[in-house]
Amino acid sequence: MLQRFEAIASRTLGVIAATALFAMMALTFVDVIGRYGFHHSIFGAAEIIEVLMIVAVFAGLAFITAKNEHITVTLMEPLISRVMPGTQRWMSIAMSVGCTLLICWQMFRHAMDLLHSGKRTAVLDLPQWIEPMSAAALALVGFVLLLLALSRSRGRLGATAQHVD
Repeated sequence: MLQRFEAIASRTLGVIAATALFAMMALTFVDVIGRYGFHHSIFGAAEIIEVLMIVAVFAGLAFITAKNEHITVTLMEPLISRVMPGTQRWMSIAMSVGCTLLICWQMFRHAMDLLHSGKRTAVLDLPQWIEPMSAAALALVGFVLLLLALSRSRGRLGATAQHVD
């Protein structure tokens, strides 16, 4: 049941990130054509693209966190694995969990500050708290998926490493 939830949530996050990225591309394309070809740009395009970028980045972050497919650099890996065998994996997991929680907490705090201040966007007059709250919600989904994956695998997460020479 949990594996099915993980698969559905992960696929949904990927679709959300891809859709937001495609919408940004299409909106930018149409806005540029309208601005330079017809001297009329799309009203609020920059703010819409800003919101879509937040959705794309944080849905993508949650997706890769859940799949544990981060880009890794292994410059110090041989030294660390010789000096502290066995702890490298747990340090990596602790950093992933800690950073995801930190992002989620800071975005939520920022959203609450904006909610209490009542600030609104300059062009579309949207409440500004929506952007960081969306980021916090997506980061929280990624955190929950990471914990589910960790509990299922007993801490043996690891994407297949691809080495580039």
